[in-house]
Amino acid sequence: MRILGIMMAAAIALGIAAQPSFAVEMPLKAPAHVASAYNWSGFYVGGNVGYGWSTADWTNEDDTTLFGDAVPPDSFSNRMTGLVGGGQIGFNFQNGNWVLGVEAMLDAAGLKGSQTSTFGAADDQFESRLKALMLFTGRAGYAWNNVLAYAKAGLAVADIEASAADNVGPNTGSGSDSQWLAGLTVGVGFEYGVTPNLSVALEYDYIHLNSASYQLGDSTGSYRWNVGVSDINLVLAKLNYRFNGLH
Repeated sequence: MRILGIMMAAAIALGIAAQPSFAVEMPLKAPAHVASAYNWSGFYVGGNVGYGWSTADWTNEDDTTLFGDAVPPDSFSNRMTGLVGGGQIGFNFQNGNWVLGVEAMLDAAGLKGSQTSTFGAADDQFESRLKALMLFTGRAGYAWNNVLAYAKAGLAVADIEASAADNVGPNTGSGSDSQWLAGLTVGVGFEYGVTPNLSVALEYDYIHLNSASYQLGDSTGSYRWNVGVSDINLVLAKLNYRFNGLH
């Protein structure tokens, strides 16, 4: 009987509520705002700054100078470290969560290292320097709204300078040579959209360059070295401005 009474009371209440005289107009709740997905498509330009490290491997190929201490195939390696900085320009195409693109980057570089010879009179001073760097890469990434994880790969070109000097008598001399060397690069990064047009990124790049023969002799003869700066590592912070906005 108690359950039946409760059911009857509920039915009466529903019937009263259904009558127009008792109907109460309630304000409709505004629909929740759905944020637009971040748009990674379009052109962008930006700047970058970072730090790099590498190793230069030297092998003597020829020495007919008066000052040179090396005899083929004397060899050594020296560490290179320094800052890099420059700019990039690129284009992205987004399809769902996937983002594909291309990018060109040009940086001035200050990676350098030196070594004193341990052969002959052991007074030759060698220095290797990475002065400029260009990367031309394709990118592929996956976006979670305004967060993008990506990988990149492509062509690397770098201006590498090598020099040798002997300032201790009886025979002194010096020479230097600079060449653009090509190779391959791969990298990974994370990019975060701060505003619809502004994003920041943290990126790691690995670069493998070919070696080359450098002529470091003077007027007395040839001092030729094969120099390879084969493994370059870069960590970059990037700031990009993209010419798009939200969908």
